[in-house]
Amino acid sequence: MLSGSVVVSCYNQEKYVEECLNSILSQEIDFDCEIIVSDDCSTDRTQEVLRAYSEKHPGRIKLLLREKNVGAALNYHGVHKMASGDIIYHFDGDDVMLPGKLQRQHDVFKSNASVNVVFHKAVYFSDDSSYFSETQYPAPGTEEVSFISLEEMARWGAIAVHSSYAYRRVSRKAVIDREFMEWFFVIDSLLPEGKAAYVNAPLVKYRCNPSAGSYLSTTAGKIKSYTIYLNDLYGYFYALPKLRTDLYSNFLVTFLAMAKSTHKCSTTSLFFLIRNLYCFRPRSFLDTVNVRKRVGPEKKVR
Repeated sequence: MLSGSVVVSCYNQEKYVEECLNSILSQEIDFDCEIIVSDDCSTDRTQEVLRAYSEKHPGRIKLLLREKNVGAALNYHGVHKMASGDIIYHFDGDDVMLPGKLQRQHDVFKSNASVNVVFHKAVYFSDDSSYFSETQYPAPGTEEVSFISLEEMARWGAIAVHSSYAYRRVSRKAVIDREFMEWFFVIDSLLPEGKAAYVNAPLVKYRCNPSAGSYLSTTAGKIKSYTIYLNDLYGYFYALPKLRTDLYSNFLVTFLAMAKSTHKCSTTSLFFLIRNLYCFRPRSFLDTVNVRKRVGPEKKVR
């Protein structure tokens, strides 16, 4: 039997973290699973709420309450390093697990030794319930569980919200202390011959308020996230020659999305695309466009 660890990253989520933890504790599972919550020195009452919640549920939750803010990346790395389970489930402190999430992902890992990462669909929602929209990937009629190769993952890029990510602890090899996008670690877990799986069911409610102060709601925040992602693409492109045509399609679609979203692009990216034009494959590019169109919710509010 595979054991599990749910790792929850928090920052200024006093209004949401109790609902988040209730949704985790209410999961019905047939395997051992620890819960670890790391708060990055919140400036609101998040840590107070976590202490009180832990006292009400003795022995159920491990807390890492930071006294100094270290940033989202180091907070993430710290709590993931604490995990001892065979399967690690990442979760954000303002999201809500839907029934069956942990067990269904666990069962995919248990039944498929070559699967190192499992995603699933999500439901985007707002606090006031005025917004509710399900992600569109995969296509209608797809099997309950579909499998994704390393090549497809390199080509498509990010295809799920962070709170849907689960991975085998032994599959993660890279050690970094910088900011990153989760896709970087997906590729790391799939190398050299692993695969990912996608559960065709919404198993998390992903909080998305129109007026939320997320860094992705600002142009500067979008530029930062795109830049991090493109830098990871550069790294894998030069390190993994066999994946270059797939990574090039991923890069081109991401570059175009960045230009459309922020009205900016870097000369470095332009030179990269021109210099490596020999890697362009129309069919691969169109496949990436088709997938990326469907990874988000049908209705967007920001």
